[in-house]
Amino acid sequence: MIRADLLPSEYNSYYKHYLELISGLTSVHEVLNIGLKESLDFINSINANLDYRYAAGKWTIAHVIMHNIDTERVFAYRALRFMRGDATPLPGFDQDIFALDYENHAFAKADLLQSFQTTREATIALFNNVTTEQLLKQGMASDNKMSVRVIPFLIAGHTKHHENIIRERYL
Repeated sequence: MIRADLLPSEYNSYYKHYLELISGLTSVHEVLNIGLKESLDFINSINANLDYRYAAGKWTIAHVIMHNIDTERVFAYRALRFMRGDATPLPGFDQDIFALDYENHAFAKADLLQSFQTTREATIALFNNVTTEQLLKQGMASDNKMSVRVIPFLIAGHTKHHENIIRERYL
């Protein structure tokens, strides 16, 4: 299964931008592995202070990276629930509430790298043995239908989107 196989009925149109950041020929099994290396290389390459904010009230570089990690964890949880056939609608999550806690931490690059890698490796493990039947399952999250197979592409596209923001506005 490749990104180009996804149908608009499998996700909220809000996510289209993230999905379009991923090549249509990338497979569900490639997207997370490729993104892991690219993201670790990107985080390693950052020479700026991780506490830097490009404007008052904006997140720091470290906060943006933590946001990517937290979002991946939420989406991986959704994938697990949907894979297992749990039809219970899942609520959305408020990224700004999550980010309030970020202010209580000093983030070291090594810790962010480790957290990103551990989270991504867990997500990769979740999808390593997924069946075609499981990939086609759908669930409800944030009052919207979502398929399991869209989730790896959303995770990778969301990460890429925020890495682009770091490049454009922070570095």
